[in-house]
Amino acid sequence: MLRVWLMAMLAVAVLVVVRDHDVLHRAGLVGHCTASPRPVGTTGSWRACEKGVIDGRPDLSHNSCKPRGQEGKVEFWRCPAKVESRPVG
Repeated sequence: MLRVWLMAMLAVAVLVVVRDHDVLHRAGLVGHCTASPRPVGTTGSWRACEKGVIDGRPDLSHNSCKPRGQEGKVEFWRCPAKVESRPVG
């Protein structure tokens, strides 16, 4: 019974480490996007997405983003500008 309990605790610990420390992302197993500098003369915010071994490239089309090209292993997306809140007055 002790072995079963220890294996269960080990499995929980591994899941916590993977989730909290983003091990899958850093190992390149899941795709991810990062902010990218906006090209001159364009609007919106830009994202650079890299493909993961398990799930491929992220699809940002559900966020109203449009694919704008690929350079090497990185695909670039243009997304609408983020709305910033300011005090009224």
